[in-house]
Amino acid sequence: MNDWIAQLRKLVDERTPRERWMLVAAAAVVVFLITQLAVVNPLQERAERARVRTTQLDGQILQARRAAAEIRRLQGGVEAVQARIQTSEKTDLLALLERLAARAAVKDRIESMKPTPVSGNEEFPETRVQVSLRGATLEQTVRFLHSIEAADAHLIMRSLQIRRSRGRGDTGVLDVTFSVSSFERA
Repeated sequence: MNDWIAQLRKLVDERTPRERWMLVAAAAVVVFLITQLAVVNPLQERAERARVRTTQLDGQILQARRAAAEIRRLQGGVEAVQARIQTSEKTDLLALLERLAARAAVKDRIESMKPTPVSGNEEFPETRVQVSLRGATLEQTVRFLHSIEAADAHLIMRSLQIRRSRGRGDTGVLDVTFSVSSFERA
């Protein structure tokens, strides 16, 4: 190693001052390039990967916060419905719908009211009734549906199908079929 350093010194000493400065400049450029390639570029690449990963994680955190807020909102709604179900009396859904139909003046338009089987939740069993109205006006239909919505019992409209009544001269009459569910505390 000492021989190699001695030969390098001899080589430098044989050069003119201008050539020595050129050698120093070339060595500086080589050292700069080696430093850039071996140290700076890998660090910049790692920093860029870290920035990208940070951005991804920030997005995931934002999604998680939104999901958590949505879960809290839904949980509050579920708790409100459960509280409403727990405080309500046992409801005979068929009898309730008949009373609401009489109040909405559509009792004579009821073609059928059939309980339908449902696979239920053991904690909150569901009762479902399918109602068919024939020849009801739009006003009667809206009044009946509103009375169901505004009922003291917690009722849920599961399906609703409205068609113009066929075979009748009056085009303002409708055939309406819908399902209503009620839940109770077991």
